[in-house]
Amino acid sequence: MTSRIAFVVYGSLEQVSGGYIYDRLVVEQLRGLGDEVTVLSLTPGQSDLPELRGAGFDVVVGDELCFRELLPLFQRAEGGPRRVLLIHHLTAWEHPPGPERDAVLALERATVSAADVCVATSHVTADRLFAERIARHAAVAEPGADRMPRPDTGGQEPSSALLRLLFVGNILRRKRVLELCEAFASLTFASAELVLVGSELEPDYAAEVRAYVSQTGLGRRVRFLGPLPAEGVAEQLAQADALVLPSALEGYGMVLSEALWASVPVIAARVGAAEQLVSRTGAGLLYEPDDRFALAATLSAFIGDGPLRARLRRSAWEAAEVLPRWRDTALCLRASWGG
Repeated sequence: MTSRIAFVVYGSLEQVSGGYIYDRLVVEQLRGLGDEVTVLSLTPGQSDLPELRGAGFDVVVGDELCFRELLPLFQRAEGGPRRVLLIHHLTAWEHPPGPERDAVLALERATVSAADVCVATSHVTADRLFAERIARHAAVAEPGADRMPRPDTGGQEPSSALLRLLFVGNILRRKRVLELCEAFASLTFASAELVLVGSELEPDYAAEVRAYVSQTGLGRRVRFLGPLPAEGVAEQLAQADALVLPSALEGYGMVLSEALWASVPVIAARVGAAEQLVSRTGAGLLYEPDDRFALAATLSAFIGDGPLRARLRRSAWEAAEVLPRWRDTALCLRASWGG
């Protein structure tokens, strides 16, 4: 059965971040399944919120990033369309313990309570919502892996003379990009390079990262490419020997699946969805995020062991065979409200 859906986000759906890419692709798939989807773009702090009750919508899907606006929006829509809260991760989880975190978490709890259905983008997020007694239940709609064409290399290594480590994600403090550069600086392999793909959304932090790279003489071996479209990300994955994700907080990290889709193994902190995916598939290496030397040691082990790299790449290729596709993601989301 098809539905009329209001999909609520901040700003444009064309923004380049994992969350927005997820939302955009899900909207495309829902439309492909026959649903009529209207994207409602809000601005942070917006007070003149649309009235959704009586507007002809069957379902309202709200990206939890907009929790401050979704709370009154959902409350006013009670008894009307089904209210679905899509949770990548909670904003409160980005804050250290303290009054600010408590205040944000209280608002997010209220927004969760106002929703009829909660949908998490990973089992890790769903489990944490339950463990912290924020949501009694959350359905799961994991990201698809097939945003980009799958290469026909069959798990073969890139032909470049340089061994390339790739980071894909916005340059944010919580992504631990500086820690990645510090670990890379400690390596003794002159034939390795680090490529950083993503927007510099925190200019002061990005300047700190760039200054470190310059001061340590890494300028020729660390490249900042900025944000890239899907085709550009696919091109970088095709040339990468490993994707490195040092972040200690990721709802899922869509690029995880996209790396395996391109038969690129993953080196990631032993947290969240990355830990689950790598442990389940054997398609990468994990390190302890609280050990300041662990990332460097893991990178060194990967770079220095050719047979290990080949085995991990084959595992990545095999893992991609069973990853969800974006159509599966949309169907899981639909099932959450009985669509």
